[in-house]
Amino acid sequence: MTDVYKSGFVLALMFLLFMAPARAQMVTPSVFNIAGGSYQNADSYYQYEWSLGELMLISDFATPDSSLRVTHGVLQPCTDKIGKDPFIVYFEPDDFRLFPNPTRGRFELDFFVRQTGRMEIQITDAAGKVLQKKTYDYDGCCRIDYFDLTPYQNGVYFVIATLFPDSARPDGLNVTRRSGFKVIKNAGR
Repeated sequence: MTDVYKSGFVLALMFLLFMAPARAQMVTPSVFNIAGGSYQNADSYYQYEWSLGELMLISDFATPDSSLRVTHGVLQPCTDKIGKDPFIVYFEPDDFRLFPNPTRGRFELDFFVRQTGRMEIQITDAAGKVLQKKTYDYDGCCRIDYFDLTPYQNGVYFVIATLFPDSARPDGLNVTRRSGFKVIKNAGR
């Protein structure tokens, strides 16, 4: 009886070994989802990606002005916009001063930018949740803003400042200044 079992086992093993490569070479449609895409607004802090499903085939469709792009298939990381955005510039080190940092709760942010526009400041926690928001007309120089993190627990917070200019540069471009500053709250004991 053992010879019968051995020969049956050998036949089954040979069947599996020869059939597995044959199945791997077959062309069959494979779908593990059906659609997906992403959206990023230059004026927004957030980028949205969604997946309603993905085909094994990747196809990409865009409107002629590239204002809308639909990716169908396996979503790939966004690599078509490598580098800095030419319409967003960071604040220079001499454009601002944030102190005290680390802070026990209260701190100030001083701006020395010589450009008028609308200033938008957000305080966020490490997860990106907006805790405070302030918007005002920036008159061109030397503004001091006071903030208080006393009600919040110790940790890392971010001040995200964006200056939207009133007028375009001489080359006709509207360039926005935007930066994020890290603030550490350590109330001590």
